[in-house]
Amino acid sequence: MSLNKLDARIVAELQADGRLPVVDLGERIGLTSTPCARRVRQLEERGVIVGYTAIVDPVKLGLKVQAFIQVKLDRHTDENVALFEQALATLEQVVSCHATTGEYDFVLQVMAPDLDALSHLVLKQLLKIPGVRDVYSSIVLDTVKRPTRLPVGHLG
Repeated sequence: MSLNKLDARIVAELQADGRLPVVDLGERIGLTSTPCARRVRQLEERGVIVGYTAIVDPVKLGLKVQAFIQVKLDRHTDENVALFEQALATLEQVVSCHATTGEYDFVLQVMAPDLDALSHLVLKQLLKIPGVRDVYSSIVLDTVKRPTRLPVGHLG
């Protein structure tokens, strides 16, 4: 899907402030509010913009421990992968999951209130999922850059 420069600018502005009124958005990119609103609606309908959300500080929610957990399955069958994905859907602490190349099959980003909760997640939940063979955890010491925006400079 190709976007033009105006679409890319709309996406960039909305990533910076998803609550930006259409009038202000239009002023920033050089459009009146009606064509700007139409472009935003088209971006939503095409699935470029999939939703709007608040960026929340995890520590203020009591989520003081973040970890990346690599998971290896014993067999990489469709059934094992499906069971794993179904189990993850029930684990709120897993905030993202990525299928990867390399030694491990998946990388999970996890947020927990403390080390006991992280330990419980790994030992009592992740390792109990059928087909999980191995997990390797890395605890985050500090977040240097938090992803809130996707790069759009290459568009248009």
